Amino acid sequence: MKKNNKKLFLRVFLFILIVLWAILVFNFSNQKGEESSALSRKLIEFFIKDENIINLVEPYVRKAAHFSEYALGGMLFILLFSTYEWTDKKKLLISIPLGIWYATTDEIHQLMVSERNGSLFDIYIDSLGFATGALFMLLIIKIIQIIIVNKNNNLRNSNK
Repeated sequence: MKKNNKKLFLRVFLFILIVLWAILVFNFSNQKGEESSALSRKLIEFFIKDENIINLVEPYVRKAAHFSEYALGGMLFILLFSTYEWTDKKKLLISIPLGIWYATTDEIHQLMVSERNGSLFDIYIDSLGFATGALFMLLIIKIIQIIIVNKNNNLRNSNK
């Protein structure tokens, strides 16, 4: 497969993953309040049996879930944008506003779901998660690039 075909395939694959991520976020937001709470609660009950502790940590688990699902989105967008010859700054300047936009539309969507409410704080948590995921993925890509360059330099030096 030619290099351009591989890049196109990778872009389409990452775009599909982003669409699936957006659908997942939409479906979580489309759950009624009771359903959403029950899902978080089941996860906590798997590890903790004390009702008082469960009630104490559930709001934090829910916010961590918001943060994490958007961190995944930020990672996916950076992976997609890394298939283009863009600067890191451009990747961030395009992906982060898209993440904030999606977080905002997600909270507006939740205003229309029974037993749910939209929250500016959730937009902040989601956006922070998205930006963190984007920055983390940029860091991982940079580390991989450094490893590859060092490996290639070592191979060149050993062949001399």
